[in-house]
Amino acid sequence: MSETDSFIEEVAEEVRREKLYGYVRKYGWIAVVLVLGIVAVTGYLEYSKATTARKAQELGDRLVFAINTEDPSERAAALAEITPEAGDAAVIVEMRRAGDLVEAGDNAGAIAAYNAVANSGAAPVYADMARLKALMLGGADQDAAARDAALAELAAPGALYRPLALEQQGLVALSAGERDKAVEIFTELFQDSEITDGLRNRATQMLVALGAEIPDISALLPE
Repeated sequence: MSETDSFIEEVAEEVRREKLYGYVRKYGWIAVVLVLGIVAVTGYLEYSKATTARKAQELGDRLVFAINTEDPSERAAALAEITPEAGDAAVIVEMRRAGDLVEAGDNAGAIAAYNAVANSGAAPVYADMARLKALMLGGADQDAAARDAALAELAAPGALYRPLALEQQGLVALSAGERDKAVEIFTELFQDSEITDGLRNRATQMLVALGAEIPDISALLPE
């Protein structure tokens, strides 16, 4: 390479270097902002995760403390403070609180708590159970027509808690002096192949007490 070519190459290289420095001076702040932004976002995410974990730990500690409280009234009161902060677990906390209210003898408070869950838009596994428990606690103080309609819905084929709702329908019929209807319901319950042994035993006891015929259990066994 001649001296002239070498000189031209050096000049070209210097020009490229100057252009590069110019770009850096002109647009370098963008890269700095991007780096700072990435650092800030990363820091915020880490802080957010740490804060969420700390709050979850605190909530868990409060929940354990509340559940371990011996007096059911005090347990219910402690859980009432936790429920609004429990997020997705609020329904479970409220169901537990309602149970504690029952244990404390506050049926009215328990019914209100169960009805709140039933009408909260919670998943049917919780809402239907809460509705059924409220109906069971309501007894003779509730409107009979409304109770019967609600039980009929819960006892419909395919309903999650159909066997338990059927049992309640049988007890309602019995308390109303409708023996034949009660026998029919408890017989249907007894013949349900999917009920628990405990529930079938209760249905058997009711049929015996009513002097009704006990269906052949062999018909329920797989061939």
